[in-house]
Amino acid sequence: MFDMNYQANSVMHNQQLLNSRFSNLQNQFTPGYKSEQTNFQDMVTGFGGKGAKISRKTINFSQGPIAKTGKSTDLALQGNGFFVVNDGNRSHYTRDGRFSIGKDGFMVNPEGLKAMGYQLDNQGNISSEQQPINLAYDPKSKLYGGKYSSFHFDRSGKLYGAQKTTNPLTGKVVERTVPLYQVAIGSFANPSGLKKSGNTTFIPTDDSGNAVVGTAGQGSLGSIEPGSLEMSNVDFAREAAAIGMAKQNYEANFAAFKAMDKLRQQAISLIR
Repeated sequence: MFDMNYQANSVMHNQQLLNSRFSNLQNQFTPGYKSEQTNFQDMVTGFGGKGAKISRKTINFSQGPIAKTGKSTDLALQGNGFFVVNDGNRSHYTRDGRFSIGKDGFMVNPEGLKAMGYQLDNQGNISSEQQPINLAYDPKSKLYGGKYSSFHFDRSGKLYGAQKTTNPLTGKVVERTVPLYQVAIGSFANPSGLKKSGNTTFIPTDDSGNAVVGTAGQGSLGSIEPGSLEMSNVDFAREAAAIGMAKQNYEANFAAFKAMDKLRQQAISLIR
């Protein structure tokens, strides 16, 4: 027996599937973007028939390729973990390492969320609680933080400032590097349980568990590639094939729905 409600749900969910796949293709060149897939499951009615479909989106957190950019604030994660960014109220987690230094000196992602880290002492040891990374630039002195002519990150996510001093007797300029911050990296027991809070940002759920925050290289946390970005893990060929199949299913379900709706209308007119 033809179930119009089931067929209507099939049309709607195929549309959702198409939207999800198109979103993946639109973001195939977005750094840190993780492809998503919409899965459907039939609900069984008490009479043994099929009821409405329920959908669930899953995120593919597989590693994307690393591309060198040469930009000092670009960071890529190789391996497990997420950069921690904060909107002022809560933390979000991302693989998108497109950071920059804002006008107020804070290191921020493209949405303006502040990158989190830890202050370091002169020996490079963590000396603070987790906090936003700040490296204010003074255009007059052309110095960062009022002291440093330049800065760089290493593979552990440590941020160093380059400080130049002049020997008053010899006039020789000496440059030394000073450890300033270390980037915070979060991990989850079940990353697939994370919920999207933006195009490339996520927040924890009961399924993901709470974040365990550390630094690159600790435990199973990966390393950081400075001056690089992790690109999207979207597979163009796979997405294109899935779109083609979803489109065929959509058209078939829609045609069947229209045909049965026409028969239903004819039956109603005969009754009248």
